[in-house]
Amino acid sequence: MGRARAVAIVVVLAGTLAACGSSASSSGPGAAPAAQATASPSGAAAPSASASAASGTVTAFVPIVEPFDPGHPARHRPAPASCGGQATLAVERCYQARTENTDAVIDAVQLSHYQGGSQAQQAAILAGDSAWLAARQPVCAAAFPGGGSAAETDIAACLLDESTARLDAVEGTIPPKAMLKATDNTDPRAFSWYTTPEGSRIAMVDTQGDGTGGAIIAWVIIGGADGFVVNPSQFYFSDGSFIDHGVVQPPNPSFHRVPPGTEYQFAIDYSHLSADPNAAKGMGGYVYVPGAPVAIWQ
Repeated sequence: MGRARAVAIVVVLAGTLAACGSSASSSGPGAAPAAQATASPSGAAAPSASASAASGTVTAFVPIVEPFDPGHPARHRPAPASCGGQATLAVERCYQARTENTDAVIDAVQLSHYQGGSQAQQAAILAGDSAWLAARQPVCAAAFPGGGSAAETDIAACLLDESTARLDAVEGTIPPKAMLKATDNTDPRAFSWYTTPEGSRIAMVDTQGDGTGGAIIAWVIIGGADGFVVNPSQFYFSDGSFIDHGVVQPPNPSFHRVPPGTEYQFAIDYSHLSADPNAAKGMGGYVYVPGAPVAIWQ
């Protein structure tokens, strides 16, 4: 989405929210009190809003409130197109501004869905938004543990990745295949993470050879808001028509549910890589394929 479109949508959202607030404040004899849209300091929807959604009663749309810019719904802020080449604090603030801009567009899209939805759909939108937002920070903290300024910068970049994936999901946009860098470095900062539309994170680590010309790959999963159910058949090596599904290493991870914000690893021994007829071209990669290829590590 272009920046101009994002700004336009945010302006529309601001006007719509203001209009909603104005109409909610007017009352006549016998009018019921208007429902209030509130958010917790963490950025997740307040319990009262979640409870209203769960009970099926009518409640106001709850916008995203950033933990790093609290006190108001997400809004557009000036931000450079790239956050590199700056001091650490400036990089972190750049990612935060870009995240907030993305979240403001998410709010605009979700508000449109909310206004056109049934009561059940509205409740589902509030619940989904609240769960995603509550999981976003823990997911990124799990991806980059250890603390310090380097981790804080990585977490800030992760938040932007989470919001970008979320925007694609609520807009119904199919992003291009993610081309990622394979690594044998076990430092989480060296991982190339893929973010699913549901907010889960996936990375791979080439741990060792298997003695037959193959490789044992550790797949690293961090569960998003709805968790992540492991299906090993979705993780394989592909090089043109050559496919190696590998041998899943014990304990068998099949259909294990990774809870939100929790890291889980499983390993697959791709033992037939030496039979790849296209190996000399160096075009093959390890893929995550939930229906269609979405992420390739090379």
